[in-house]
Amino acid sequence: MKRTALIFIFTLFTISLMAQKNTPMRAYNLYYEKDFVKAKECIDECIKDEKYAAKANTWLYKANIEYNLALNEYNQRVKDPSYQYVHPTAARESFQAFKKAQELNKNIEATDMYSPFQAMPAMYPMLFIEGVDEITAKNFEAARDVLMLAVESYEIKTPPSYPLKGELYYYCAYVYTMLNDHVKARTYYQKSLDDGSENVNVFVGLVDSYKEEGDREAVFNLINKGLQKDSENALLRVAEADYYFWTEQTEKGLEKLKNLPASVVRSPESAINAANLYIKNDMYVEAEELLLKAYQITPSNTTIAHNLGVCCSNLGEKTFLDAEKIKLESSESVYQSLRKKSDDYLARAAEYFEAALIGNPDDLTVLHRLKQIYLRLLQDDKANAIEQRIKQLE
Repeated sequence: MKRTALIFIFTLFTISLMAQKNTPMRAYNLYYEKDFVKAKECIDECIKDEKYAAKANTWLYKANIEYNLALNEYNQRVKDPSYQYVHPTAARESFQAFKKAQELNKNIEATDMYSPFQAMPAMYPMLFIEGVDEITAKNFEAARDVLMLAVESYEIKTPPSYPLKGELYYYCAYVYTMLNDHVKARTYYQKSLDDGSENVNVFVGLVDSYKEEGDREAVFNLINKGLQKDSENALLRVAEADYYFWTEQTEKGLEKLKNLPASVVRSPESAINAANLYIKNDMYVEAEELLLKAYQITPSNTTIAHNLGVCCSNLGEKTFLDAEKIKLESSESVYQSLRKKSDDYLARAAEYFEAALIGNPDDLTVLHRLKQIYLRLLQDDKANAIEQRIKQLE
């Protein structure tokens, strides 16, 4: 009796182990039970097995498991835009698995599962959100890869079931701009317009593209078309001012620059662009005034901090030179007043440059400028500390 009992227990144990073995069928059963997390763990192990990875069914199971994970999270995001994905790459893994299954068997199907033909044209909303999340995280190469999958999905069916009015193509163009691929950026800006975009930023992006080519007529026409859609758009109004400086119509450029909408300070990009036009024309007071308003709204923006540092350091140097010029021609009190004003500007410049270094601590140009400011302010300890940082980097 004891021997029989041991054999029975051993048999049960063996069956239990076999049941727990990672196989595509086990993943399918977990999927059918809607335990998508365990199903994913199982199918991912199967993919590592060459035998299983060569079968279309394996990839179809993975595609559907990932699809349901992605769909569940997409629905959560629709309900709560602040929801953070637990499986942030599920949509792209699903789409790629559908493609792989289709490559291995173009007619692949499974009971209670989507076929590639059914699922792939419907996946672009989920892929789009994954791409935007990667942009938010500044993972531009990953964003490009997933957005290209979204475009592939979007273009399978013409017209798509739910037109995105150019937004998908706009984000693709933006990513390519961030990756310095301006040829592809322009292609997707144009596709965005062709897809019915109402996003004025598409016009801004195309303006930059045509400006790089030196096509003045195209730039002028795009700006005007964009302004017809939104006459108070800050980015377009700055681009309009820039156009006149670019075409050497400085007086008209200054006129446009001085009449920008109040909203320019609420957009860091437009505020920076406008201030740069002032800086190029040595109008540091006007640039500082504009940037200060923008900095109060977005104090974490290190580019604004850097540009404020540029303004204040230039104003400080100019005031210092003014003081030296009148040193022998005016009273000591006037001289000292100008020197104090110069020091105040330089002290503020140092604060802004230190803030800018938070975003790019290895910026040697800023570090050298800071060192000179601290020497001018007779703050030798701070100047020496900056010198040590410079030596470590050079």
